[in-house]
Amino acid sequence: MSDPILSTLSKLVSLHDGVAEPDGDHLLMVLLSDNIAKQLQLPEEVTLTTKADVPHSVFVTYHSELLSRFSHILGNRGSVSALGINYDGYLKTSGFDKQILQTLKPQNGLIHFLNAEPQTTRYLWCHVAYTAEADEKRVGMVSFIINELTQVTPVDIGDALFWDSDRLPVENPEAFSSTSLQEIESLIERTSAQLVESDLLNWRAKLARAKARDEDRLKTYYNTISEEIHYRIQSRNLESENKQRELARLDATIAELERKLADLEQRYSLVVDASLYSVMVIHLPTVHIKCELVRKKTKRTITAVWNPFTKVIEPLRCELSGVPVYEFYLGDSDAKIIAPTAWNQKS
Repeated sequence: MSDPILSTLSKLVSLHDGVAEPDGDHLLMVLLSDNIAKQLQLPEEVTLTTKADVPHSVFVTYHSELLSRFSHILGNRGSVSALGINYDGYLKTSGFDKQILQTLKPQNGLIHFLNAEPQTTRYLWCHVAYTAEADEKRVGMVSFIINELTQVTPVDIGDALFWDSDRLPVENPEAFSSTSLQEIESLIERTSAQLVESDLLNWRAKLARAKARDEDRLKTYYNTISEEIHYRIQSRNLESENKQRELARLDATIAELERKLADLEQRYSLVVDASLYSVMVIHLPTVHIKCELVRKKTKRTITAVWNPFTKVIEPLRCELSGVPVYEFYLGDSDAKIIAPTAWNQKS
């Protein structure tokens, strides 16, 4: 869904056990739980729209009271939950020796297939809520998935969550160690910052255009006054006190322009506040592929993941920039995985 307001509301409704289904670019058909419907002061079945004058629907904008009520719910932090996914198919362990060589490509070293075996991989489905304020206020939410083993993010898990019947309860899910928790927090913060920035890209461009337009108007207005003062001094050949009086007016005009420009800068400065709303830990049946990276005399064993729901080997993670990579360089002394862009900067 392209509409940022309805896209955010759709995610919120889904997180609170509701059902949201888009009906075009400006309509969202919503089925709410009784509790959430009461908090939002809405019927359990409702159509939300960002287009005015749509019959039998509730109009919502960035300034509407309804969005404020949704924002209040969004501000109540969710929790960490876990679920397992059942996979009925056969998890193959053969054929990866060739597939690895075709998929993962070190540019200055070698990769050797060692073995493959079925294993459960934990994925973290993260939802980060944000509020952005400049001359107006916007609320939104970004969602992404982290592979906890490889720490690749954002990663696609295909249709693993499509069938409710394949979801299994997870008893006593393993907790994060203090070390892995710090790494995961860093991943969530970096990824959410990138996605929020992308989410706000068009709005920031709109703010920049509005700011430039208002600056031009102010400068044109006050520069016209300054020119009139200069013209008055020259045309009337003003001297002594009369000239000083006009020069004082000129200084006051310039100072007023600077003050107005500073106010404008503050008005259009963008402040973004974001917080982790909820995390679902997804236990997914996968195949772990052990590989050996070789760079000169340095050897290193890594694990790649094959996801049966996407039917692909997932990318590895650049250990300098954190971006997902299929083609990469290896560090000379430690065979670190380095993305081409990071390698070029390093060189």
